Amino acid sequence: MTKREPITAAELMAQLSSDPDWVAKREREEKERNAREAEHRAAERPLVEELRAAGYKVDSAWDFVNTKDAYPKALPILLNHLGRAYPAPVREGIARAMAVPQSRFAWHDLLRHYRNEKSDRVKDGLAVAIAAAAHSGVLDELIALAKDQKHGTSRLLLLRALARFTDSKARAALMELGADPDLSEEAQVILKKLEREGRRPSNK
Repeated sequence: MTKREPITAAELMAQLSSDPDWVAKREREEKERNAREAEHRAAERPLVEELRAAGYKVDSAWDFVNTKDAYPKALPILLNHLGRAYPAPVREGIARAMAVPQSRFAWHDLLRHYRNEKSDRVKDGLAVAIAAAAHSGVLDELIALAKDQKHGTSRLLLLRALARFTDSKARAALMELGADPDLSEEAQVILKKLEREGRRPSNK
C-alpha cells in the first residue's frame, strides 16, 4: 500500500476554500468577530477619549500593553476606568496596561478588584498587574494572595513576582506553593531556575 504524502498547509487551505460550508462558516465567524470588536471599541470610547485628552494617541488600552514607552499620566486614568462596566476584553486590556512597576500607587485598588473579579480573563490581567506592582512593602499581602486557593489558577501569574524578592519569606512561600495542586509545576520550575542560576532574586 502506497503511503500518502503529507498535505501542505497551502493544499489544505485550497481544499477548505473549495468547500462552500467551510467558507460560509468562516465568513460568519469573521462577521461575528468584527461585530464584537466594533462593540468593544464603542464601549471603550470614554476611556480612549480621556487618554487622548491626556496626550496619548491610542485606540485602546491594549495599545499600552508591551510598549517600551512609559505612560505615567495614563495610569490614574486607567485605574479610574478599571471598575467600570466594560466588556471583559476591555477590562482585561485596562488591567494588563497597568502591569508596570509605576502602578504601585494603585496596589490596594488592584487587590480589591482582583478579589472581587468574576471573569477569569480579567482576573488574569489583574494578577499580572499585581505582580508588576508588587514591592517589598507588600510582600506579606502578595504571599497571602498567592496562597489563597479560592483565586484558582490566576495565582500562577503571581509566582514570578515572589521570585524577585530576597526575603526568606518569599523563598519559603515558593517552596510551600510547590505543594499547591494549581501551582506546583510552575513553583518548582521557578525554584529550580533560581537554584540553577545560583542567584538570589532582587527585591525591587
